[in-house]
Amino acid sequence: MADIDGIKQSDIAEKLGLNLSTTKSRIQRARQMLREEFLTCCHLETDRKGNLIGFAVKESCKPLQELKKRQT
Repeated sequence: MADIDGIKQSDIAEKLGLNLSTTKSRIQRARQMLREEFLTCCHLETDRKGNLIGFAVKESCKPLQELKKRQT
């Protein structure tokens, strides 16, 4: 909700009935988990500043390979 929908973390906490520190921790943990999945499943290409400029799905990443097949 925070990263995709742009909802403030405090609003998310209120909506879910959680305190703000718990919400922040969960968001950070989710970001880390997503980062690990990207590193596991993709070859990432970045520029000198670290900005993402391209990627390729690794052959070893079965879920994304299956998704890629269905889209072609």
